[in-house]
Amino acid sequence: MSAPRRNGQLSSCEPCRKSKLRCDHSTPTCKRCERRGKSDLCVYHPAPLTKPRQSGQILKATQKSTNPQPLLCAKTISVTNLGSSASVSLLGAAQFPNISKRHLSGSGFLGPTSYSGSVFSNEVELELGIRASLSQADTPLDPQRVNQGAQVLSLLEHLDLYEKLIENRNKIIPGWIFGPPLLRPLIARLRASYRNATAGSDNKYARLMDLSRVLFKNSATPIETQSSMSLNDYLSQFTLRWDMVGLVFAQAGSATFQVLQQELDTIFKEYPGTTKEGLCQMTVQATEACLQFCNYLGIISDPLSWTMIQHMIFLSSLHGSCDHRTWQMLGDLTTTVFALGIHQPAAEGDTPFFLGEIRKRAMVAAYALDKDLATCLGRPPRICWRYCNIQFPLDIDYDELVAKPSTREAALQHLDVAGWNKDGRLDKGARARGVLIASLLRESVLEVSLSHELDGLEERVLDVCRRSDEYRLGMPEHLQWTDNKEDLSLASLHLEFLYQQFLLFQTLFKRIGKGLDLLIRTSSEIITLLLKMISIQSRQGLVPPYVKWDLCYIGLPAAGVLSIELLRRSQTQPLTLLTSPLPPFPRSEIIQKLSVFIAQFNTFVPQNEGDYEISNRGQKVISQALDRVLSGVSSVSPSEAVVSDGATIGDDIEFMAFLENFDWEQEVRLAFG
Repeated sequence: MSAPRRNGQLSSCEPCRKSKLRCDHSTPTCKRCERRGKSDLCVYHPAPLTKPRQSGQILKATQKSTNPQPLLCAKTISVTNLGSSASVSLLGAAQFPNISKRHLSGSGFLGPTSYSGSVFSNEVELELGIRASLSQADTPLDPQRVNQGAQVLSLLEHLDLYEKLIENRNKIIPGWIFGPPLLRPLIARLRASYRNATAGSDNKYARLMDLSRVLFKNSATPIETQSSMSLNDYLSQFTLRWDMVGLVFAQAGSATFQVLQQELDTIFKEYPGTTKEGLCQMTVQATEACLQFCNYLGIISDPLSWTMIQHMIFLSSLHGSCDHRTWQMLGDLTTTVFALGIHQPAAEGDTPFFLGEIRKRAMVAAYALDKDLATCLGRPPRICWRYCNIQFPLDIDYDELVAKPSTREAALQHLDVAGWNKDGRLDKGARARGVLIASLLRESVLEVSLSHELDGLEERVLDVCRRSDEYRLGMPEHLQWTDNKEDLSLASLHLEFLYQQFLLFQTLFKRIGKGLDLLIRTSSEIITLLLKMISIQSRQGLVPPYVKWDLCYIGLPAAGVLSIELLRRSQTQPLTLLTSPLPPFPRSEIIQKLSVFIAQFNTFVPQNEGDYEISNRGQKVISQALDRVLSGVSSVSPSEAVVSDGATIGDDIEFMAFLENFDWEQEVRLAFG
């Protein structure tokens, strides 16, 4: 890079300065001079408007290096005998250009209607050398950011703790987006880099400052891949990037909500003073710092989208799915997905097989998260299928996804024409494909539920229900749920289909007063299936914490519907709200199921996490409804009718109106990973 002038701007080489052309400030020669055949004349004068001194201060490389340094190798300053303050002052002594003068990073994916996407092809840009001018590799480093980066890197000292959390999480449910074959070598390489940078040094912070500079330079360099590249090749070149570091922190933070409490206690005993709350705050701040570094550099990359996906899951657990910070992170993730172009995947080209499949899974995750939050908040989705070409991931496991070509080809031979595995296994890629099917249906549900059109509403609801049945029955036989099966992942998938119907029938009843019998029947099926899942998990001796998502965001709304109906049936006189005959209603059975369902909250919904307050309020409201039904009292005194938020409810008619308008919060099942 050329040296900065007194005004902080980078100096141009002599040929560019004299020709009044824009120089890219590369050394030993700028790219423009290389293209013009003036490499021999390309020199950088420290004071171009003054006479050169006799000693000669022109910066010129007479010979080009035939063996350029690899990306991960950076020239470091010997700071062994310097304190951390000296290191910072040494870096801050240099002059840096204003941040607004950084090169642009480019706009990313350009579709067919883009002002330039339809006129200027990539080949034209390459021929004219435009892409080279958009490189971030020569962006001067902000000393304050480098200092912040060193602080983030100092947290890698506890990498063993993060790894244990992630490994314990994978024992419960291995990630289908970022599986163990990706995370284990990533963590191993980060550990080796951290140890190499700090081992044998009396000034660890100064070494971390050097490592921070390396990460900034690496992160500013676009990731280029080849179709023959393996996962190890990919990680060996691109591990030391801020987006990769952020992924590890986001994974560790999310794992604290997905690992069993007894496992957490065992892990924390090895690290005295560690608490879940402190670890969450530390990892969320470290992840956000890594994302800010990437934003500062203006980069877009696959690992950046991976970190955003995991961080959004983390935020939903930490702050709640309806928290504005979670919604805001979804907006950033959507922007990155579109900028990367993974919503419109092109021909494979130089993309290795494993990366193409991870992109499919990342797109499915972003699409599903968008539908979940849109449902939860009652807002329009940001990612619409009609503008995307969302492809189904192959039904292969993660080890096969990153395996050598011979193993991969053998796995592909065991797939049918639709991409499902022929072995009837549920532990491969079926979960990702099932999530996509459910999310595609959810978008249709949202289109009906959020629309203000009442004409033809019943026909539209029934049409989406019909398509839902077709999707479900079109899946392989081993993915069809029956009462005699006990696979929890299969039950969870079936629960998704039930919930789609619940939302549709709820919309139909609230809008035009039809479909009450369908709504009650579906609500009862949801509660029954949830109780069966809890029973299966208890018998297996393992009740994963993520079951709280099913209880809160699917179970609570269904339990609310049944509670309202119980109160209606308990009235001594017919309610004017109902104009049609009451459908059959197994009162005793519903009371038993709701009582058992509510009892699960004390076990599976931890306090002070995410949406606990909302779910706790819903639990208390349903409990009070059951109390009213079982007591046989049609009205109570105001002092006895106080719900969890302090509101006072009078007789049952008023309480039912409260229930019908109660914000149960819709489903956000964020068990990705």
